[in-house]
Amino acid sequence: MSSKLTWLPDYLETVLGWDAHRVGLMVGAGAIANGVVLLVHGLVAQRAARRGRPGLLPAGAGAGVLLLLSAAAVSVFATADADWLRVPTMFGPMALAPVMMTVGQTACARITPPSQRGVVLGAVVCVFALGGVLAPLVLGGIVDAAATTAQGYENGWLVTAALLATAGAATTLFLRPERDAQRLGVPETPPVGVPMAH
Repeated sequence: MSSKLTWLPDYLETVLGWDAHRVGLMVGAGAIANGVVLLVHGLVAQRAARRGRPGLLPAGAGAGVLLLLSAAAVSVFATADADWLRVPTMFGPMALAPVMMTVGQTACARITPPSQRGVVLGAVVCVFALGGVLAPLVLGGIVDAAATTAQGYENGWLVTAALLATAGAATTLFLRPERDAQRLGVPETPPVGVPMAH
């Protein structure tokens, strides 16, 4: 997400030759797509939790699949020669990666005793915030190290895809917050608050 916000505008202008107006529209629309994906994912996850039935994938694995789809989209974005193929990846599959922010926080909260959740969730948010610092530096270094700007961006997007694929595979295989909470002896937190009248 940080790379999209910091380097994508420059990539679209300098490598693809888009004008500033078109770049602004695309980056803004991509940010809206990220927000829509997060909202829809939250609603789908809430609905699944209310049903109480297991899904097609083990709890936690679905986020990994979304990261794998996002990795594939970033690879297509990096290597495609046509805008008609590149642009749809910006608004769909590439927008799936930010789901990991909410999934990661929820999983960490589930496996942490209530008395320690504030510290753990603060550390998680700190790690996510580091992405905003590291992504521009790393991708900028990759672009500068390449023979051409276009090749540098392609290398940078492919490194991003590799990181997403690695995180997606690890999440799909290992993220099981309920199982881990039981193993750690962390009970489910009962709902708190006063029921609202209709």
